[in-house]
Amino acid sequence: MKTTKALGAAAAAILLAWGAGGCESDDPDPSGGTGGGTGEPGCPADETITDQDNPSCTPEATDYLPRENGSADDSWDPCISDDNEYHPFEPNISTNARVAAFEAIADLLGFGTGKAPSPAEFTEARVAYTQEEGLDSRVSRREDEHYDPAPERCRDMTAAEQAQYPDRCVGPVQIQPLLTEAFAEGMDGIDPALNAARLEAGFLWFFYVSTYKEATTCTTTAKDCDSSTGYYAGNQSRSPSYGFASYVQARSQQTHDATWDALLGVRCWRDLDNPDGEATDLAMRDLALGQLDRALDRGLALILRQRLEASPCDTAWETVQILGPVIDRAATVVDATQAQVLRDAIDVASEDDLDADAAIDALDALFPCP
Repeated sequence: MKTTKALGAAAAAILLAWGAGGCESDDPDPSGGTGGGTGEPGCPADETITDQDNPSCTPEATDYLPRENGSADDSWDPCISDDNEYHPFEPNISTNARVAAFEAIADLLGFGTGKAPSPAEFTEARVAYTQEEGLDSRVSRREDEHYDPAPERCRDMTAAEQAQYPDRCVGPVQIQPLLTEAFAEGMDGIDPALNAARLEAGFLWFFYVSTYKEATTCTTTAKDCDSSTGYYAGNQSRSPSYGFASYVQARSQQTHDATWDALLGVRCWRDLDNPDGEATDLAMRDLALGQLDRALDRGLALILRQRLEASPCDTAWETVQILGPVIDRAATVVDATQAQVLRDAIDVASEDDLDADAAIDALDALFPCP
């Protein structure tokens, strides 16, 4: 994870560089800020981050591999991604600015540092969050494509109707209330370090879900492939990385590269499958989505694993409480028995009861490779 100072510089640079327009709608215009934090600080959850690459990992036989001989040795037909570069459908990608807003928020609130932000800093961070067509506008309608669709789009349903589909309508039912409460408490000066940690975990949850969601809806809306790269990395290149990608890359360059390979695989599929209209080769799509899903799951598992290692830290424990249940769906798909071990280890009343070693062992067994 970058330092707070580096995050601020990165966010400022991105905001100056990115223009309006692009995928999901107009760009927000977030801005960073300064000011000393007050209240009781937490401990720095990211004080120690170690390399978590797994040298025993090898690609799946069906994976798209643009870094290996320009994809010439894999099973994919030649396509636009074979140069190992992402080629956007549109020149301006508004999703990038939403990740820049996250970077500005992270700078203000000191994600990973244990900083106790002031109420004024929470207020300024919330301004960045609630910009028109910004993060809040997408959190409020985010659906998790891993779950069966609701009868209507979640954004078109009442709150009571959305509540009947809490996993599909994950944005309005689960993530948005978490963020809203954490902002409100932080602005009131309540548990500032812990509420900053809750916001961090909520945003990581949103980016994890959104990267897969946009790759899926790229089936009918090609420019959503651009948004998928934006929600992962805040831009359309392997480096530099922002947002969710910066957390993954700090823990495993291997997993970060595998995620980019998968994102380029999604773009390759759309190049080969009617790029000017609706995709029809759903078998090829599902290969790309499966590769992306594995990489994103590994990335989330590594973030959770590192915070489990730091779990005597109170702010790390907040991450475990929020992201532990998030990864349960993927864990259950892989191995229901190990998923139960993971649940038992982290679904406890307090940090004192957490079995971090058992949880780490379960994560390693469930998600050994991207």
